[in-house]
Amino acid sequence: MADNYDKMGDLARDFFLKEDQEQIIKRWKTEYDEKYIYITYFSQKLKIDRQSAQLSYCEMPAENEYYTDRFNWPSMVVFDLLTHSAFRPHASGGWATVSSLGGIIGAGHDVMLDHDIIAERLGKDTAALEKACIRLNGEKMNKGDVSYAIPVFEDFRIWFQFWEADDEFPASIKCLFDENALQYMHYETLWYAMSEMFDRLRFLMEK
Repeated sequence: MADNYDKMGDLARDFFLKEDQEQIIKRWKTEYDEKYIYITYFSQKLKIDRQSAQLSYCEMPAENEYYTDRFNWPSMVVFDLLTHSAFRPHASGGWATVSSLGGIIGAGHDVMLDHDIIAERLGKDTAALEKACIRLNGEKMNKGDVSYAIPVFEDFRIWFQFWEADDEFPASIKCLFDENALQYMHYETLWYAMSEMFDRLRFLMEK
């Protein structure tokens, strides 16, 4: 039986297929041919089948790269990015917390993104965490023990901040988005992008 993420992934693909693909190509200046539209997502090149809206890698990643045959989260993020605005948004250069951007999230997001648990897992090896951020082409930033602005799509980035545990406080994480984030995607989609970033970091650390 399909779960909610399967259903939402299917809805994202259906919505994309109803959009004017020529306008999407023109707006984002993406590579394309008769069969596919190509995009770079978390620094990996993907292709979108123009008839079915199925996502796949242009080249199968090596065994030590993040790989999944489930494209529901990427589908929701990628198709929201491509279709959310009738114009091409641009990053402001300013940063904001996800809560300050507004919007309403449900309990499912709270469970999925329990930052205390995630911080504990990522904090087991900060050297490996830093290497994982670099593997995701993160730009080193200046706040936190491990701090990188990680590209999701072109100039759309997530600023990942991690603080190690000390005698008084447990390990903690914080994620910031560009102040224009809601021009790129819906508020709820920010959480899917953040979830996938955490998954990719954990995967690379384990490898």
